[in-house]
Amino acid sequence: MKNKIIVALDTDNLDKAKKLVKLLRPRIKFFKIGLELINTGKAPELIKFIDKLGARVFYDIKLNDIPNTIARSVKVISKLGVWGFTIHASSGREAIRAAVARKGKSKVIGVTILTSLPADKNKIVRLAGMLAEEGADGIVCSVREIKLLKKFEKLIIAPGIRPAWASQNDQRRTATPRKAMEAGADYLVIGRPITEHKDPLEALESIMKEMEK
Repeated sequence: MKNKIIVALDTDNLDKAKKLVKLLRPRIKFFKIGLELINTGKAPELIKFIDKLGARVFYDIKLNDIPNTIARSVKVISKLGVWGFTIHASSGREAIRAAVARKGKSKVIGVTILTSLPADKNKIVRLAGMLAEEGADGIVCSVREIKLLKKFEKLIIAPGIRPAWASQNDQRRTATPRKAMEAGADYLVIGRPITEHKDPLEALESIMKEMEK
């Protein structure tokens, strides 16, 4: 179960991120680096730190631009050695194709509609279908849409995961870890319920027990 959890390091503080990684690494294999840290310019240092500890990075950069810019950006990202990186499906077919062509050993993970926004299931299915057709490796979607997207046979990464005891925060389409597992998620992105808990390891253990049920 621990290899299904991606802990979101949603902070702009490099030292805080490193401390969380060091604390959780014995139990966690995947960590997400988000826009806060990426925009400080310190993401490469954190990626190297995580790599040295034998863990992997989900680089949540959410690319959304014209195909040429996407292509040049992915060329840079592919050299960072990350497990996977995100691109908005709304960038279009050519942009997705450009990312897939230059991804190197990293996985291209497509974002359909952010979980902070209302769901448009028809649009989500259409965007997911485009990602699959253009060779993306995975899809980010809320737990509510997983069953609709399983037919595309791609990795499903579910954000907005909140244990029953945690706050929903700014997410609209949330679900418990257990519901995510039952729906068929391959990976669960969990941030604040773990990273902002008074005891992150205790929170992690509680979540894993819920998943194992």
